[in-house]
Amino acid sequence: MYLFSQIDHIFLLLLISIVIASTLAWISIRMAPMIELMDVPGSADHKSHHDSMPVVGGIVLLDTLILIVIIFGQWTDNTILGILVSSIVIGLFGLWDDYKNLKVELKLLGQILGAMVLISFGVHVNFFGSPEFLIQIDMELAHWLNILVTILWLVALTNAFNFIDSFDGIAAGLTTLSSTFFLIISVGTGQQSMIFLCTIMLGTSTTLYYLNSHPAKLFLGDSGSQSIGFFLAAIAILFQPLEGNQASTWFIPVLIFSVPLFDLCLVVASRLRRGKKIHKASRDHTYHRLEDSGFSMTRAVLIMHGIALLLSMVGYLCINLPYIIANVVFGLVLLLGILAFFELDKNYH
Repeated sequence: MYLFSQIDHIFLLLLISIVIASTLAWISIRMAPMIELMDVPGSADHKSHHDSMPVVGGIVLLDTLILIVIIFGQWTDNTILGILVSSIVIGLFGLWDDYKNLKVELKLLGQILGAMVLISFGVHVNFFGSPEFLIQIDMELAHWLNILVTILWLVALTNAFNFIDSFDGIAAGLTTLSSTFFLIISVGTGQQSMIFLCTIMLGTSTTLYYLNSHPAKLFLGDSGSQSIGFFLAAIAILFQPLEGNQASTWFIPVLIFSVPLFDLCLVVASRLRRGKKIHKASRDHTYHRLEDSGFSMTRAVLIMHGIALLLSMVGYLCINLPYIIANVVFGLVLLLGILAFFELDKNYH
């Protein structure tokens, strides 16, 4: 009976999220020209859209989150409040970047600041120092290593979603898939804060996916893609499986976010190899390479979404596997990723 009651609550919250996000999107799209929050065609070499586009994805996401937290009185939950406040920090820096095209150092500073705000609310990984960790180390050292890994994780995924937002619907679709899987596993663990946040993100990302799919009616912008990446990275930190152990579940977020993380690694390594600036946008993402290989735009997006769905399912199935088998499966996926990396990067200049 409790499970059915919880599912009813999730569907109600999901519906409210979609309604609020849709309403805010409708308003934001019409207000964007007035506040000059538009992506103008030809403003950068890698951009190929033909009409000025509202860059309001981040505003829709953060305003939806703020309103629902207020409506449901969830600001008293320290975890939810921490993720809300830190995501706002990321969103504001992203919005500033949408307006002024910030230097990379200032972008990185904003991301680290957001990570530090989240950590100050007690949200960070607890991998080192865990009884299940292979090597037991000093608790003080374990604490600082956990802080360092938390910052690296948050910054990496924030940029991964920012990088992969290279064509209509890619980032929003991956967000919808990730939110769905984290919602499923959070229901299984009974983590109420995680259920609440995942449901809001699922409702909002579903709305954004509809509006951002080709032909797009709005762009996510840096404020949207960075906020999404940071928000999902924070949700992944909350994940605490009731079944299985850390040795067989630590890589589940990596598999769920495998596509944006793969794209980040591909782009960074490829640009370093070619002597290009890492932060300089260009048409060298996974999507562009699939398109150059002969796939249509729609099929390239579907391939990336399909791979994300498949690997998320693999991660979910690994939860209850013996840790040796689970890590072998992860190793095989990693090997396939390396092979795909070299295949996509060969003869690319």
